[in-house]
Amino acid sequence: MAARLGEHILEVALRQFITEGAEGASMDRIAAAANVSKRTLYTRYGSKKALLVAATEHGTARHLKPIRSAIPHGTPREQVLHVARKLLDLSLSEELIGIQTLVDWIAKQGLETNRPRPSIGATAGVSVILPILRQAASNLDSRDDDLPFIAGFVFDALVGAPRTRILWRRDLANTAQAKADYLERTMDLVAQAVPLLAGK
Repeated sequence: MAARLGEHILEVALRQFITEGAEGASMDRIAAAANVSKRTLYTRYGSKKALLVAATEHGTARHLKPIRSAIPHGTPREQVLHVARKLLDLSLSEELIGIQTLVDWIAKQGLETNRPRPSIGATAGVSVILPILRQAASNLDSRDDDLPFIAGFVFDALVGAPRTRILWRRDLANTAQAKADYLERTMDLVAQAVPLLAGK
């Protein structure tokens, strides 16, 4: 029961933060929308900023769960391409655009420095790619010291860059074919620097 209430509060809070903004949303309106007392919110989360981070983490995890749980069998290249396609499509969805706005606000406020790094934004996306690289490295008896850096590089190349081109530069079409072509060509380049992803 307590867990369901917590999930309900986070879902309601996330909608409020996306709609009203990190600064515009109020604990009073969140409490009313969630049908709980404001005291309950403060008892559970301590502050509006802490609730914002928790709600953003919750929303991110909810969207990433089906991607994590459905990585197909195949080569590391095929698996990373599959995940990248899913992450890119997800990053272009209306709710994730809203969540990313909250992620940017959290980063600007320095809220990440007061606690373990939140599993949001690029950090969350990288966390889906990293296990694939670690598994590939273990199969080859390779050292994995650089894998977190490589996972971040791969995420930026396959998800961050095309997202920016589609949403802001508008020089990449938001169509399945355009995105597939971009990802395949980019993966060819990435694989030259990351041998773990070379096999097709």
